[in-house]
Amino acid sequence: MVLCLVSTSVFAEDNMAASGMAEVSTAAELVSAIREASYGTVKLTSDIPIYTTLVVNRTVTLDLNGYVLKYSSSSAGHVITVSSGILTIENSDYTKSHNFQKKYNLYVNDFFKFCSV
Repeated sequence: MVLCLVSTSVFAEDNMAASGMAEVSTAAELVSAIREASYGTVKLTSDIPIYTTLVVNRTVTLDLNGYVLKYSSSSAGHVITVSSGILTIENSDYTKSHNFQKKYNLYVNDFFKFCSV
Protein backbone atom coordinates (compact mmCIF):
# COMPACT_ATOMS: atom_id res chain seq x y z
CA MET A 1 0.00 0.00 0.00
CA VAL A 2 1.30 3.45 -0.94
CA LEU A 3 0.18 6.62 0.80
CA CYS A 4 0.75 9.92 -0.88
CA LEU A 5 0.19 13.31 0.72
CA VAL A 6 -0.38 16.19 -1.64
CA SER A 7 -1.07 19.78 -0.68
CA THR A 8 -4.63 20.84 -1.50
CA SER A 9 -3.27 24.14 -2.80
CA VAL A 10 -2.01 22.25 -5.85
CA PHE A 11 -5.60 21.47 -6.81
CA ALA A 12 -6.99 24.86 -5.79
CA GLU A 13 -4.49 26.86 -7.82
CA ASP A 14 -6.44 26.71 -11.08
CA ASN A 15 -9.56 28.06 -9.39
CA MET A 16 -7.88 30.94 -7.59
CA ALA A 17 -7.54 34.39 -9.09
CA ALA A 18 -3.98 35.45 -9.82
CA SER A 19 -2.66 37.64 -7.03
CA GLY A 20 0.61 39.07 -8.33
CA MET A 21 1.03 42.59 -9.67
CA ALA A 22 3.11 43.77 -12.60
CA GLU A 23 4.16 47.40 -13.08
CA VAL A 24 4.61 48.30 -16.74
CA SER A 25 5.88 51.35 -18.62
CA THR A 26 5.99 50.16 -22.25
CA ALA A 27 3.55 48.54 -24.66
CA ALA A 28 5.70 45.40 -24.82
CA GLU A 29 5.69 45.07 -21.03
CA LEU A 30 1.92 45.64 -20.98
CA VAL A 31 1.20 42.95 -23.57
CA SER A 32 3.49 40.49 -21.78
CA ALA A 33 1.96 41.18 -18.35
CA ILE A 34 -1.61 40.88 -19.65
CA ARG A 35 -0.72 37.44 -21.04
CA GLU A 36 1.01 36.29 -17.84
CA ALA A 37 -1.50 34.34 -15.73
CA SER A 38 0.33 34.96 -12.44
CA TYR A 39 -0.52 38.68 -12.48
CA GLY A 40 -3.95 39.58 -11.14
CA THR A 41 -3.26 43.29 -11.61
CA VAL A 42 -1.27 45.12 -14.26
CA LYS A 43 -0.40 48.70 -13.23
CA LEU A 44 0.81 51.43 -15.58
CA THR A 45 3.80 53.49 -14.42
CA SER A 46 3.71 55.91 -17.38
CA ASP A 47 1.52 56.92 -20.33
CA ILE A 48 1.72 54.10 -22.88
CA PRO A 49 1.10 54.43 -26.61
CA ILE A 50 -0.04 51.11 -28.08
CA TYR A 51 -0.03 50.41 -31.80
CA THR A 52 -1.94 47.11 -31.89
CA THR A 53 -5.08 45.96 -30.12
CA LEU A 54 -4.43 44.67 -26.60
CA VAL A 55 -6.16 41.27 -26.44
CA VAL A 56 -7.27 40.02 -23.02
CA ASN A 57 -7.89 36.27 -22.67
CA ARG A 58 -8.26 35.96 -18.90
CA THR A 59 -9.57 37.71 -15.81
CA VAL A 60 -7.30 40.62 -14.89
CA THR A 61 -7.39 44.17 -13.51
CA LEU A 62 -5.75 46.98 -15.46
CA ASP A 63 -4.83 49.83 -13.10
CA LEU A 64 -4.25 53.00 -15.10
CA ASN A 65 -2.66 54.55 -12.00
CA GLY A 66 -3.31 58.08 -13.29
CA TYR A 67 -1.76 57.37 -16.69
CA VAL A 68 -3.22 57.01 -20.19
CA LEU A 69 -3.25 54.01 -22.50
CA LYS A 70 -3.44 55.57 -25.97
CA TYR A 71 -4.15 53.74 -29.23
CA SER A 72 -1.58 55.35 -31.52
CA SER A 73 -1.98 53.33 -34.71
CA SER A 74 -2.92 55.12 -37.89
CA SER A 75 -5.21 52.23 -38.85
CA ALA A 76 -8.69 51.82 -37.40
CA GLY A 77 -8.93 49.49 -34.46
CA HIS A 78 -9.69 49.02 -30.79
CA VAL A 79 -7.43 49.74 -27.85
CA ILE A 80 -8.59 46.63 -25.98
CA THR A 81 -10.52 43.51 -26.96
CA VAL A 82 -11.66 41.05 -24.28
CA SER A 83 -12.05 37.65 -25.92
CA SER A 84 -12.47 35.69 -22.67
CA GLY A 85 -12.34 36.37 -18.95
CA ILE A 86 -13.19 39.67 -17.27
CA LEU A 87 -11.23 42.90 -17.59
CA THR A 88 -11.58 45.40 -14.75
CA ILE A 89 -10.18 48.87 -15.42
CA GLU A 90 -9.44 51.08 -12.44
CA ASN A 91 -7.47 54.20 -11.60
CA SER A 92 -5.71 54.06 -8.26
CA ASP A 93 -4.06 57.50 -8.53
CA TYR A 94 -6.58 60.34 -8.48
CA THR A 95 -3.92 63.06 -8.07
CA LYS A 96 -3.17 63.18 -11.80
CA SER A 97 -5.65 65.05 -13.94
CA HIS A 98 -6.61 64.51 -17.55
CA ASN A 99 -9.06 66.60 -19.52
CA PHE A 100 -11.85 64.74 -21.26
CA GLN A 101 -14.31 66.03 -23.83
CA LYS A 102 -17.51 64.46 -25.05
CA LYS A 103 -17.15 63.59 -28.75
CA TYR A 104 -19.28 61.17 -30.69
CA ASN A 105 -21.02 60.10 -27.45
CA LEU A 106 -17.66 59.11 -25.93
CA TYR A 107 -15.53 60.84 -23.35
CA VAL A 108 -12.08 61.14 -24.85
CA ASN A 109 -8.79 62.46 -23.54
CA ASP A 110 -7.85 65.96 -24.66
CA PHE A 111 -4.97 64.75 -26.85
CA PHE A 112 -6.95 62.25 -28.95
CA LYS A 113 -7.61 63.24 -32.55
CA PHE A 114 -10.56 62.02 -34.58
CA CYS A 115 -10.69 61.62 -38.34
CA SER A 116 -13.89 61.88 -40.32
CA VAL A 117 -14.80 58.71 -42.20
